[in-house]
Amino acid sequence: MKCYWNLNTLLVLVVCCLLLHGYTHGYVTAVDSDTVKTGSEDPLSIPLISDKGAPLVAMLDTITINRKIKSYIKTILKNMIQNTLQGHVLEFVKTSLEENSTIDLIRNITLQELNGVLKDQIQGTPKDCTELKTVRATSGVYQIFPEKTEGVKAYCDMDTESGGWTIIQKRYDDSVNFQRMWTEYENGFGNVNGEYWLGNKYIHRLTSSGTYELRIELTDKKKNNKKYAMYTIYVVGDTASQYKLTIGGYSGNAEDSLIYSNGMKFTTVDRDNDLFPTNCAKDRGPWWFKSCSHSALNNPSRDKWYWYYISGHYVKTSVMMIRKV
Repeated sequence: MKCYWNLNTLLVLVVCCLLLHGYTHGYVTAVDSDTVKTGSEDPLSIPLISDKGAPLVAMLDTITINRKIKSYIKTILKNMIQNTLQGHVLEFVKTSLEENSTIDLIRNITLQELNGVLKDQIQGTPKDCTELKTVRATSGVYQIFPEKTEGVKAYCDMDTESGGWTIIQKRYDDSVNFQRMWTEYENGFGNVNGEYWLGNKYIHRLTSSGTYELRIELTDKKKNNKKYAMYTIYVVGDTASQYKLTIGGYSGNAEDSLIYSNGMKFTTVDRDNDLFPTNCAKDRGPWWFKSCSHSALNNPSRDKWYWYYISGHYVKTSVMMIRKV
């Protein structure tokens, strides 16, 4: 990373500017040395010589200076990192400041403000986990904004296949009940640190804003083998379409059990949109059903998380994740 200012020099210049600014606005006051009084909170005193050769003492309002240093540094840092690789900035500043032990006060303030600036830059209002990947975020829970005005917490996988994945469904220990009503599937439910469903309205907002790929990772119950299914086309329609699924472009080793749901509306126990005579969601859990077959990863029974073409048909773990292409 290129930096056209030596950081220590820059910080010293900031302090000099502050001292000059403070002197002209009453923050540095010269008095006769024998009249200086100290209290419980002594100002920082520096001996000076007046133009008549008489010793003076300059009393610095350190609280005001600290506040102004923080303000100046925060502004400078924002400008410095706006177009740089933010992942390297913090370590660079630490190393640069440690080279000069005489500016410990400025070092502490700088690192404190830098952490705040980086946090704002990293979190901000990212649309999805793909955007968070660009600022070197690690796997974990983040607030994403499928729409700028409304955020939702999601788990971001930054490790699988180069990262940038937004987890929309995760099941592995049956700790969350997935037999939910339409509104709950629309808004999302569960624990983003564990099992959860992101929410159909959020999935729609993401997949309708660009080209997204879907990756489904499964562990078959019979042989404990890891399998996956990739789809280069994955779109969930809006509420007016009943969150209709458009899916295609399969690859992977789990076989394509989801293609039979292509073009189908979402079904829950209180909203029957499948083509079967009875409501498939009552026995198989909410899903994009056609005739209750081939896939049902939201089945309320742990023994019946279903993927037709996998060995034994049933799985014991399921993760659905999407990423903008």
